[in-house]
Amino acid sequence: MSTFTRGPANVDDLLTTTLDHYRDEITENWKTATPLMKKLMSTSRDVDGGNDIVEHIEFDDNPTSGFASKTATISTAIPQIATDTTFLWSWLTGTVGIYDYEENQNKGKSAMINLLELRIKNLEDSMRIDFETALGQASTPDVNTVWSLPDIIDSSNPTLANYGQIDRSTYTFWQATETASGSMATQGLEDIRTAFLATSRDLTDPVNVMVTTSTLYLAYNGRLTVHEQLVRGDKGDLEFEHLAFHGVPVFPASSLASGLWLGFNTKYMQLYINKNIKFKNQPFVRAPGGQSRSSLVQLQSQLVCRRPASNFKLTGMTA
Repeated sequence: MSTFTRGPANVDDLLTTTLDHYRDEITENWKTATPLMKKLMSTSRDVDGGNDIVEHIEFDDNPTSGFASKTATISTAIPQIATDTTFLWSWLTGTVGIYDYEENQNKGKSAMINLLELRIKNLEDSMRIDFETALGQASTPDVNTVWSLPDIIDSSNPTLANYGQIDRSTYTFWQATETASGSMATQGLEDIRTAFLATSRDLTDPVNVMVTTSTLYLAYNGRLTVHEQLVRGDKGDLEFEHLAFHGVPVFPASSLASGLWLGFNTKYMQLYINKNIKFKNQPFVRAPGGQSRSSLVQLQSQLVCRRPASNFKLTGMTA
């Protein structure tokens, strides 16, 4: 794309306007594509951009609080109870194009737009699949990719770098609950119960969504009695069929690495999106000497968690 030359002579306003028309539709389609995407998109946050994302977090109680005798000396120390986390943006990109001969074959404005619409929808699906694949990867491959859920929900530092630039090996408050599990039949259910309670703050602030592999989803389904199975939540929760655990929806995700069962709280997990680069499309331009025109579509986003301790991950689980 770097070989494109921009200018009025090379830009097609009709094609650009057509692609721009589908920008909001792409966003809406992402919101209803899969249960995981709908959950993340429902709590997503549009921001004005910036070099990176900075979150202010409160990580400790005030140690000067406590009972004391009437003659005791009370500490006047000012403890550190808050800090900042920093997250880099990820970039998801793709292109839509049309050849000159295709325009000639598809006579009339509507015929050309119908062909373009097909390619826009194809790009939309391809970008969503790439995004969901990145979310489910066992580790985040590089700094340009959205953080994967298994890396965010972890008790140690991700392979790539410190999550949010905070060292988990030094600061335990930044760790998620991680448990090596086993067979669903002999150990899995008990591990889910234990992790759910450990991260729930005495059930006052529990995880509100769980995600696992299709294999483990079916195994969990097989362990439940009929009255424990939930086809839909109250008022069609998320509008997807699902199982539940303590009323919390459980969804399968084909992109998730094998053996994983994740629980997270979307109160603290947000998908940040730069609203200025939210499926932003560049003008259609022609490469020098080329017989086609293409447009670049971009999404700038990052998955940010302000309290990893509210999440849990079970690893090595089998059916």
